[in-house]
Amino acid sequence: MGGNSQFDISSLAAVDVGSKHGLGLESLYGKVGFFEMSLGRLVILSSVILLFGGSTCLRASDDCLSCHGPSTGLTNSQGKPSTVKAEALAHSVHKDVRCVDCHAGAAKSPHTAKSASASCLACHGEVAGELVASAHAALGKPDSSETCMACHGNAHEIVDPATRGMAFCATCHADEVKQFAPSIHGRARGQGNTDAPSCGDCHGATHKVVEASAAESPVNGKNLPSTCGRCHSDPKLVQKYMFTAAKPVEAYEASVHARAIREGKKAAVCNDCHGTHDILPPSDPHSPISKRKVASTCGNCHKQVFAQFKDSLHARAVAAGITEAPTCTDCHGEHSILAPSDPNSPVYVTNVSTVTCSRCHGDTRLEARFNLPPGRVTSYENSYHGLASKAGSQTVANCASCHGVHDILPSSDPRSTIAKANLAATCGKCHPDAGKTFALGTVHTIPAASANPWLRYVRLFYLFTIPATLGFMVLHNLLDWLRKLRRHIAKYRSLTTPLRLTLNERFQHGILLVSFMLLVITGFALKFPESFWAEPIVRWEKDFPLRGLVHRIAGVVLIAAGFYHLIYLFLTETGWKELRAMLPKFRDAREAIETVGYNLGYRRELPLYRKFNYAEKIEYWALVWGTAVMGITGVLLWAHNFVLEYLSKVWLDIATAIHYYEAILATLAIVIWHFYAVIFDPEVYPLKWTLINGRAPEHEVRMEDEEAETAAAPEQAPKGEAEGVQDATPSAAQGGAVSPATPQPGKERLN
Repeated sequence: MGGNSQFDISSLAAVDVGSKHGLGLESLYGKVGFFEMSLGRLVILSSVILLFGGSTCLRASDDCLSCHGPSTGLTNSQGKPSTVKAEALAHSVHKDVRCVDCHAGAAKSPHTAKSASASCLACHGEVAGELVASAHAALGKPDSSETCMACHGNAHEIVDPATRGMAFCATCHADEVKQFAPSIHGRARGQGNTDAPSCGDCHGATHKVVEASAAESPVNGKNLPSTCGRCHSDPKLVQKYMFTAAKPVEAYEASVHARAIREGKKAAVCNDCHGTHDILPPSDPHSPISKRKVASTCGNCHKQVFAQFKDSLHARAVAAGITEAPTCTDCHGEHSILAPSDPNSPVYVTNVSTVTCSRCHGDTRLEARFNLPPGRVTSYENSYHGLASKAGSQTVANCASCHGVHDILPSSDPRSTIAKANLAATCGKCHPDAGKTFALGTVHTIPAASANPWLRYVRLFYLFTIPATLGFMVLHNLLDWLRKLRRHIAKYRSLTTPLRLTLNERFQHGILLVSFMLLVITGFALKFPESFWAEPIVRWEKDFPLRGLVHRIAGVVLIAAGFYHLIYLFLTETGWKELRAMLPKFRDAREAIETVGYNLGYRRELPLYRKFNYAEKIEYWALVWGTAVMGITGVLLWAHNFVLEYLSKVWLDIATAIHYYEAILATLAIVIWHFYAVIFDPEVYPLKWTLINGRAPEHEVRMEDEEAETAAAPEQAPKGEAEGVQDATPSAAQGGAVSPATPQPGKERLN
């Protein structure tokens, strides 16, 4: 081999090319053979080969194949073939590798099988270190090429493992591959879906695969949820393939099973329920999580519970093919199963009746379809048991207390806990002194629909007695109230105190009052339509948009009243005067501090308020602000189509948030601040009549700002003059009369 020329083509390929193009092997080579050709013939042969046979060139020597070609039948000392199939080598991953790159010893002649031996580690040295710790180390010595070929096959015929697919692992794991092929993953993989997992996606890289029991294995019980979650919790894959559970791993991690695994206990993980290599979709009747097989799958661990459940009414319905009948996962959940002692569990004592059983037994559609007795959930919720459970009692009876848990049977079954013969014993668990007659009669009772005539009579009696009695009381007190109201109004009409609100201002206040109340009621009715006070309003929505119409009309009226008020302030003498009096001043802060001090007992007298005190100014300017904000945001929401034409939706979202929270602020401010001043203040209760007759109560007679400034002038007079003025006008504390026009310090009250 040493001194001979080498060609990048197999001799067999050369023969095929020569024959194909009619070159004649003898005329081409001559009887002296290939190694005695002249230089000229060598050049001619090379040209022909390059011209006609270039497509089958290999990095293999003709010299090598002359001995190691298939037809030679060459074997090594152990009797194993030492031949190479040229065509197989042409399609292998080593097709571009020269013989001597692996068989370095073959470059010298003569050579033996030992001296020309090749080792996979020459190129793949890192694999030996990976194999040492892997499960595949059992195949042989990690540093032996024989170990590599146990999986990859003949070194001269190795193809890309990806092209072999599951067949690559089937050499040793034939049963597992056979199970995988019809699985949901195997079918998808077979259809060319590369998103579907193959062996390496779950078990890890081939050379690093460890036993499933190893702590670091991706298919170890502790790690399996994360392994499955790489696909099943991937938002893109969830959306692409419409998985029935969007975040199953996150749900599982919070479950009682996951907590047990973290504590080192044996508990269910993904493959315990779904299977391992033979995973099937829930719709497949052979799947362990199909409707009919869920209970038996859970029964692999919960054997005693399954023994109870399999004879129950629910289990028989499931076996009959009724998909609406409950099985384990319908009550306990799927991936997020919690312990019954967990308050978030659907089978927690206070959730059994209201959350779990009611999903079926409170569904009118299912009641009609399967002829279930109606009103069971409603009657329970209105019973003492239901009301106590709703209040949080954990000892009161729920559905399971009487009907059983996993072994629920119909009342017609003598084994049932609610069979007539067993009711006394069932009720006796909580009521030990109850006799047999205690359980006679219906249990789930609604007076309006009861078959018991005495319950109907009781109901009819009170349906008449309650409105008759209360109606008499209301009429009696209404007459008394109206009579006293007339006297009260007459008293306030006789007041001669100064006019606080003009007729124009009272009219504005009335418009504001009515529009504001309508806006509050119709606005919050949209947010809380199920409230008792909103129900009479929203019930019209299906036929006529009453709520929205009233709300918009009231909004227009409020905005119009705001503009009218601006005109009144700036274009009338009275309005301009009131506006100047309402402007905030530094003395307002002093009045607020002194008032708080008086209420806390630190001051003996209240400050002398002007026409509008600090509390009234706060309320007025808050009203101005709230009206502007609610008006602007309300118009934006009303004209939403126009807004969306020029602005992004985020502006409507901001307007909605402002409108809602400002409505809460305005409503509560009116209730807390304004209603106290005009209703709940003991000095004006039950109502401050200024809004009716416009006159201030006697205790609120105050100076105009100009009068107050004039009255303050004597304070700057000489001491003797000031004393003279004080002596001439005795204070109320001294028994003197206080003129309404000249209120004294300490006798004012906060509005």
